[in-house]
Amino acid sequence: MKTTPLFSNIDTGEKYYDEVSHATYKGVAIKTLILLALTVGVAVAVGIALPKILVNQESLPIFIGVLIGAAIIALISAIVGRLTEKASKYFSVVYALSEGLLLGTATALAEEFLAGAGWIALATTLSIYGIMLILFATGVLRVGTIFRRVIIAMSLAIVALAIATIIVAFTAPTIQQYLIWIIIVEAFLLIYGVITLAFNFEEANMVVKNGCSKDAEWSVALGMEISLVYIYIQVLRLIVYIAALVGKNN
Repeated sequence: MKTTPLFSNIDTGEKYYDEVSHATYKGVAIKTLILLALTVGVAVAVGIALPKILVNQESLPIFIGVLIGAAIIALISAIVGRLTEKASKYFSVVYALSEGLLLGTATALAEEFLAGAGWIALATTLSIYGIMLILFATGVLRVGTIFRRVIIAMSLAIVALAIATIIVAFTAPTIQQYLIWIIIVEAFLLIYGVITLAFNFEEANMVVKNGCSKDAEWSVALGMEISLVYIYIQVLRLIVYIAALVGKNN
């Protein structure tokens, strides 16, 4: 049986290719669904409990502290889970649970401002995911050199937009003009998030084609989860800002 350097074992010096369980598209899809289910489950639970928490003056400070802790844990889990395949299985679950707490809170607050905002954001996110997946699967969308240069340019543009937003916040003569600028920025950030999905699909494609281990499935699924969470948040924010602008104009 032929050995392969890709799966060489540090202790024994060899590992047989046929003995390794490889990553598959099905495995990546299932793990992505597991992470999304955990996030949605926690988000729904938080959305149900949040009204009671907000009216309780004693529990509110504790809940705010929990949110801050969840944000920190989510950030650390995302970094470690993406950098270390062996640990990605555990850190991806921690990320999903932490993000569920944050998304549930954000969605509940958005629903208070505009009823149905959460459902609209969810439907839009799933639609974007479906469209991008079809484009990638059919070969219409491919991650090449030009595509990579575009995403790098957009990343630099985000920094410039962040600085410009601070300036506009102090110089905009009316709240309407400021909201219009924010909507433009949020739309740009949403496009950026949509483009990152192509990299997630390409990563899944490379992991499967290169015969990587099953641990890689969790890392790819975590990357997919991060992109979808980002897109959902951007859509939710965009909906709220548009509703605020329309309300101001009426």
